Amino acid sequence: MTDVEKTIRKFVVEELMFQKDESVLKMDDSLLEKRVIDSAGMLELVSFLEKQYGIAIGRTDIVPENFETIESISKLVDARSQGR
Repeated sequence: MTDVEKTIRKFVVEELMFQKDESVLKMDDSLLEKRVIDSAGMLELVSFLEKQYGIAIGRTDIVPENFETIESISKLVDARSQGR
């Protein structure tokens, strides 16, 4: 697990989940299917990512494939950090 993945996972568990137990969230769990992220949570997460990593996440980035798992969110952060 990368540092970015650890940071994102910690945020999701502490800020978006009702049950604050990291052991219930695996890296490949679908955050959408498990209903971890709702529309308000998505706004919180995007704001956190932008501030934490100094990136801009556009409307076209906010699609299910980019926010399905911790890994997919981490890939989005990496891509935006590299200017893609």
